[in-house]
Amino acid sequence: MKKSIAFVIIVFLMASFAGHAQDMKLDEVLNAYYKATGLEKMKDWTTLRENRKTIAGGMEFPFSMTMKRPLKLRIEAEVQGNKMIQAFDGQAGWSVVPWSGSSVPQDMTADEIKSMKDQSDMEGSLYNWKEKGHQAELLGKEDMEGSSVYKIKLTKANGDIDTYFIDAENFILLKTSSKVKIQDNEVESESLFTNYKEVSGVLIAGNITSKVKEQTVSQVVIDKTEFNIPVSDSLFVKPAIKK
Repeated sequence: MKKSIAFVIIVFLMASFAGHAQDMKLDEVLNAYYKATGLEKMKDWTTLRENRKTIAGGMEFPFSMTMKRPLKLRIEAEVQGNKMIQAFDGQAGWSVVPWSGSSVPQDMTADEIKSMKDQSDMEGSLYNWKEKGHQAELLGKEDMEGSSVYKIKLTKANGDIDTYFIDAENFILLKTSSKVKIQDNEVESESLFTNYKEVSGVLIAGNITSKVKEQTVSQVVIDKTEFNIPVSDSLFVKPAIKK
């Protein structure tokens, strides 16, 4: 009889624990995600530079991405001997696109500025989402290719929507799906994150695969990551046009 009672108690406790694991609240999932990936440590990073390469259409294109707080971003790529630059200084954005027929810096469109501002968030939009004016909602759990994941819907202050798929076991981000408005058209895409590497206690995905309508359009490979390196503010400011 005592053994039966003990067995019932054990089963009850296991069921209670399982239920608690499945019923994690939004803040609990996010805190576990922040802790597992070390995002709290990234707050001490004032600058970030990554050497990357994009693989698309059977070709590789090396490029660099440099970030500096607050919300400064510069992307440089060399294609067929010509340098392409995209830069955002926290307020305004500009670009140099040689194959457009001009090497003169041009102001970005509103949609381009919105994209650059989003990319310039070093920790990502989900971190400290309330302070950034976004809205987050835990949609529950589901299976993603054999892994149990938590789904979090993030409606950004600019109206775009990202859905995050966070592994329910190790709380690593596996995928995001995005709905972005570009010239009043809604564009949907997915990004898959793999090959995580630790950089001073912070886990950073080494491979980012982008898909549109379930078709792979590109893959980004991060070769080198540096942080807290000297970066001048002038790197992000639009050069004066010589007349």
